[in-house]
Amino acid sequence: MSIPDRRVAAVAHAARHRSVDIKDEREPLKQDVVQVVLLPGLKKNRRNRLSKTQTLSEKELEVLKWARAGKTVWEISVIRNVSEATVKFHLRNIYHKLGVSNRAHAVGEAVNRGLV
Repeated sequence: MSIPDRRVAAVAHAARHRSVDIKDEREPLKQDVVQVVLLPGLKKNRRNRLSKTQTLSEKELEVLKWARAGKTVWEISVIRNVSEATVKFHLRNIYHKLGVSNRAHAVGEAVNRGLV
């Protein structure tokens, strides 16, 4: 999406202050502000709200602990005496609950939240 120069200042102002009075502006500016400033913040807040209300099970916390230690799925499965599919199942649940998409991000988010 390309924003014409005449609207860049208004969108930048909205980004800095996370609000803007756009009742007197034209429709394209409203769309730019929503797409560039407000919508990403709403998506992020919604994801955080959903994921912070969910707690990890004891099994998920144990898998996350071993993931943080750098263990592979196979190594975690041997340590926990479960199948690799079970470990992958727990990892997918962890990603969903923490609102992340990969192991490194899950470990970082868990550390930030004080889970591990």
